[in-house]
Amino acid sequence: MTPPLVSILIPTYNRAVYLRECLHSALAQSYDAIEILILDDASTDNTPGVVKDFVDDPRVRYIRHEQNVGIVKNWRAGIEACSGDYFCFLHDDDTFEPTFIEKLVQPMIMDSSLIFTFCDHWLMDTEGKRLPIETDSASRAFKRNLLFQGRMEDWAFAALVDQSMPVGATLFRRSIIELDFIDPRARDAIDIWLFYECARLNLPVYYLQDRLMNYRLHPGGMSQKVNPSMEEGHIFRCTQVLADEHMSFLHRHIRLQLAAALGRNGFFLLKNGDHRSARLSLRRSMALNRSNRTYLTYALACGGALGTKVAKTIQ
Repeated sequence: MTPPLVSILIPTYNRAVYLRECLHSALAQSYDAIEILILDDASTDNTPGVVKDFVDDPRVRYIRHEQNVGIVKNWRAGIEACSGDYFCFLHDDDTFEPTFIEKLVQPMIMDSSLIFTFCDHWLMDTEGKRLPIETDSASRAFKRNLLFQGRMEDWAFAALVDQSMPVGATLFRRSIIELDFIDPRARDAIDIWLFYECARLNLPVYYLQDRLMNYRLHPGGMSQKVNPSMEEGHIFRCTQVLADEHMSFLHRHIRLQLAAALGRNGFFLLKNGDHRSARLSLRRSMALNRSNRTYLTYALACGGALGTKVAKTIQ
């Protein structure tokens, strides 16, 4: 019996320094039926040179955008182009353990009702050295240590509130994932939005406790910086979830997430000198949840240029 094909999608932009290690880990999978799509979002570094050493492998396809299209369109292009029965995202600065695909695909094969499987992961430093203490801390922070291995029926809270599901450690069933799930309005928060779209289908998932992915911590990583595009994406996501009556059991928690995103967004607007928009965002935040930091930021936003100058000194 022919094993189902799994597509490994690697969106990349100016990460030649880590991309080679990432690709080696994808090609080293113990599961043979794979295709690897490198989705180059118009990199200006040596990414094409790195890819050149891998494209002779028939499992590898290189898709390069001539102009930068951003994370959402790059993800969408990968899902549209892939041929697999299942697909996953491998971030260009991360790596898979050799059994990542083998172990995550088995529950999907055995249970056709599953929309995705996911696992825990390691944290590593810039040099690729594992960080056991930080890894255990991250598993607790995202409450994966409280999840039982196996099939999960009611997982929306874990995905959208605890945010236990790392998209880079998840294998999706391609036949269920619609291209419209990749919504440009979600911007850099597209990963949590994708889980929301999946949660709306009310299908089961499967959790594997093994750590089968290595997530790299470095100054340029997404987890090391919060940006306006991400906050605007979170604001969109939270607003949509709050309008979804089927997700009413999450609303109390999502309102707090929205308040936090609005507060961070207001701070960015203040630092950029857009005082009016900053005040609007901060007022929305304070209406949802009162915090000393938001009140302080609002006071600075009322201070004009001096408030912006002070805000730029605050991390």
